[in-house]
Amino acid sequence: MGGKNKLLAGIFIIGCIVIIGVAATINILSKASTADDNVMYQGVQIGGVDVGGMTEEEAAEVINKHIEDMVNRPVKIIINGNTVETTFAELGFANDGNTHITEAFKAGKPESFMERIFGSVSKKDKEYNLGFTLDKEAVQKFVKEKCTIYDVSAKNSRLKYKKNGKFKATKDRTGLKLQVSETVDKIIDAIEGNLTDGSVEVEAVVKTTEPKYTREVISRCKDMIGSYSTSFSTSTAARANNVQTAAKYINGTILYPGKVFSTIKVIKDRTEENGYQSAPEYSSGKVVDGIGGGVCQVSTTLYNAVLNAELEVVERSPHSMVVGYVAVSRDAAIAGTYKDFKFKNNTDVPVYIWADASGGTLSFKIYGEETRPKNRKIEFEPEILETIQPGADVITEDKSLPSSYRTVTQSAHVGYRAKLWKVVYIDGKEKERKELNTSTYNAEPQYVTVGNQGPSQTAKPSGRPKASKEPEETDKPEATKKPQATKKPQATKKPEATKKPEVTKKPEATRKPEATEAPEVTEAPADTGPAEESDNLEG
Repeated sequence: MGGKNKLLAGIFIIGCIVIIGVAATINILSKASTADDNVMYQGVQIGGVDVGGMTEEEAAEVINKHIEDMVNRPVKIIINGNTVETTFAELGFANDGNTHITEAFKAGKPESFMERIFGSVSKKDKEYNLGFTLDKEAVQKFVKEKCTIYDVSAKNSRLKYKKNGKFKATKDRTGLKLQVSETVDKIIDAIEGNLTDGSVEVEAVVKTTEPKYTREVISRCKDMIGSYSTSFSTSTAARANNVQTAAKYINGTILYPGKVFSTIKVIKDRTEENGYQSAPEYSSGKVVDGIGGGVCQVSTTLYNAVLNAELEVVERSPHSMVVGYVAVSRDAAIAGTYKDFKFKNNTDVPVYIWADASGGTLSFKIYGEETRPKNRKIEFEPEILETIQPGADVITEDKSLPSSYRTVTQSAHVGYRAKLWKVVYIDGKEKERKELNTSTYNAEPQYVTVGNQGPSQTAKPSGRPKASKEPEETDKPEATKKPQATKKPQATKKPEATKKPEVTKKPEATRKPEATEAPEVTEAPADTGPAEESDNLEG
């Protein structure tokens, strides 16, 4: 009996001891948990910053300071030896608004009594990454505005005419151009790949740009490759002024390889503001006064210089009637915006156009690189296919003038249909014959004014009026004799009827040309805007 009591007493004592121990343990754990509930557990990190043992407020202060330091870190962009400085913030780098303070504070905290006793301490070992955003548009804007200022444009060599056909080529320069897209990508990669170091340095992507025309290429323009001259010594002062004005605008033009020259654009609008005066020009079969009359002699003379230089003719039109300063098919008319003389620099080097209109002579010289062999020569041969005689005189009566009055107001023009051949000779022997153009010139009658005042009388006819100056350098048939036009009498003896003029036969070709390629069809001229004069006026 006594032994049983002792056993019970022992069990009771042990139970008390266990209860006291458990109570003490619970009390200790409770106190420890209460203390840990106010701070971050050890081992908790936010964005690489250890916040273990900190209160929630302390951790927030530390993390906010860390974010501020990150967004204000310097960035250096190196551009061809120059440095542009900025910050992460200026490039649009910012925290996404989540600092993870609340999540980190709850890390490892037990949510029940049993978790306080048996919970896993691994919950304390938590790491939270800070989230950041980077505005690519802000980076691109910065690069364009602050970094491209160090771009260096490539500089072409320029051709300068000295004197007497001598030239100087200026120095060229290699350019440097920052590649915006590649540099932006490089900056973004550097920032996103380095969120811990103090600063970021990026070498911008820069490419060199070569000048289109180097000094070496420009220096090759040194030879006169084509020239031509015509006379305007018999022109009126106004017409001479127009020839000189248009030539002045063309003089010094540099035409680079592949570029097209437009006479209408280069000589500017034919207006008084641009220096042009009223002078005779063709309009609907008549010679009338128009601003800029005479400029067609400039385009025609230039056309022949271009032919001699063997540059590519893009657009050329004949006059409506023949002109006296070049042979048929060797003229180039300009009118309004629908007739222009254009040519292309089809060589590998620039060409320089020199023009002079002084002493009654208009001259063009075209300079470039002479690549044609010395034993090769070219000639241009006009061929008249048909001669068209002018019709009977056109008579206008003027009642304010006496019956004896008779004057020719416009000479007759003989019409032609003609071709222009380019003939190539090698060592004096013909090797090639090519058709360059086909031209048609209208025939126009003589215009006569007679008086019709006082008693009716037969107007005394004047001698047969001369036709317009016939084209040069051709073996054309002579025009048939023209009838003498008379005014119809009112009460006098009827004059004998004149014979109807015969139209000359089509002349035979003096030489049958070799088969050639069809002439190149040129594109229609671009509409450069309305001309100041009537569209049918030809200079």
